[in-house]
Amino acid sequence: MPSTSYPPEKDILTLFYQGNIYAFELIFKKYNTVLCNFASRFVSSQDISVEIVQGVFLKLWENHDKIIIENALKSYLFRAVYNQCSSYLSHLRVRKKYLHSIRRLHETQHLTDPVQDSLSYKELNHRVHEAVAQLPEECRKIFVLSRFEGLKYMEIADRLQVSVKTVETQISRALTRLRENLKEFLLSP
Repeated sequence: MPSTSYPPEKDILTLFYQGNIYAFELIFKKYNTVLCNFASRFVSSQDISVEIVQGVFLKLWENHDKIIIENALKSYLFRAVYNQCSSYLSHLRVRKKYLHSIRRLHETQHLTDPVQDSLSYKELNHRVHEAVAQLPEECRKIFVLSRFEGLKYMEIADRLQVSVKTVETQISRALTRLRENLKEFLLSP
């Protein structure tokens, strides 16, 4: 195969920065094959390596007026392809981990009994409401406003005309009592 002679890189880059498509084509012809071979050392598929290299060239052309290549063009392109391969592989690892988590979750859901889960939820809900009903009146009011109505401590204090510290204390007492009354439902560490 005859060797193709290219103008000096400095001249090609000058034209490329000006948006000369011929200069871009020269860069593409000179480096495309070697970059695809380089990318294929990192990724498992020739198609993916071609796609990665094409993406690098596309980005190069789209940013021809913004890009500044300080060292050799070849080094710049190899670094860009390497970075894209790394990003691709990182994305694959994240995707694989996500799919593994979904698979495990799906398997776990099949192992649980929905009827039993529903009965346990109803029983727990009933026991929570019983335990809340057993709280002293002020403690119960504050707890209900906080946990069931979603009010912030300051809002509760304003509504009941008490201090924020009182709200904090009553919530703490309510949680302590509820933990005691519902300990059979709590997971042990």
